[in-house]
Amino acid sequence: QGVGRINPDGSRGACTACHTRHRFDIEEARRPETCSQCHLEPDVPAYNVYRESKHGNRHFAIGTRTDRFTPVPWMVGRDFQVPTCATCHNSLLVRPDGEVVVERNHDFGSRIWVRIFGLPYSHPHPLHGDTTKIRNAEGLPLPTTLGGQPAAEFLISPQEQARRREKMEMVCRTCHSSSWTHHFFQAFEHTVRETDEMVGAATQLLQQAWQEGLADPSHPFDEDLEFRWVQQWLFYANSTRYAAAMSGPDYATFKLGWWELNRNLKEMETFLRVQRALRAAPRLRQRRER
Repeated sequence: QGVGRINPDGSRGACTACHTRHRFDIEEARRPETCSQCHLEPDVPAYNVYRESKHGNRHFAIGTRTDRFTPVPWMVGRDFQVPTCATCHNSLLVRPDGEVVVERNHDFGSRIWVRIFGLPYSHPHPLHGDTTKIRNAEGLPLPTTLGGQPAAEFLISPQEQARRREKMEMVCRTCHSSSWTHHFFQAFEHTVRETDEMVGAATQLLQQAWQEGLADPSHPFDEDLEFRWVQQWLFYANSTRYAAAMSGPDYATFKLGWWELNRNLKEMETFLRVQRALRAAPRLRQRRER
């Protein structure tokens, strides 16, 4: 279900992902429950993180009774006091004096400057919806190399990243102070870098296994060590980033977060040691027999 985009064949994305056919209701589209159809753990735990965040706490405790989900434009403080997914990502927001904060946009990437859904690392958003055209420096259809080098030709520029980041900061500043917003974004981007480093460490272990003949690089997704590598970036790094972006502490720590990132990395290291020992065992036995 394409949302707010032009598909590779030229057709428009499906509105029904957010506006179901029975009512085509703006309230339905603005409620976070609608987003939960797709954005769920383990790979994209946005809704799970939102539920445990302070924003989610307030929405389900208060916002469902007091907030108005139909006005256009959506006035901060009058129509709603609790942000939902639509607030931050695509709705037309105005201040109490009528000043426009951000324009409405059905391109849900328009306020996202970094794609935290790592493949396998975080990276700038793709330039176009047809991501089948992306080729990294290794010739693979991925937005980064296994070493973390972005396929810059196919991704948005640093200037566009800065423009999108400023838009999201403007949304945050409608409720939060400039100082709070600045430090929050700093902490978030620090987490993005650290999770990329954890993915990099797991990738190095996998590449060592390939080089030593302990795994087959011609089929990189079908062996135990390769499954663990995929879990590192697809589940655990992604979960930690989403939790950092939306303040869901458990998903950044024990629930698919840092705990799992570290545990999985140690298990990959143990797997390599065991495989190396098993390979060396026959040679050691032969030496003893001599």
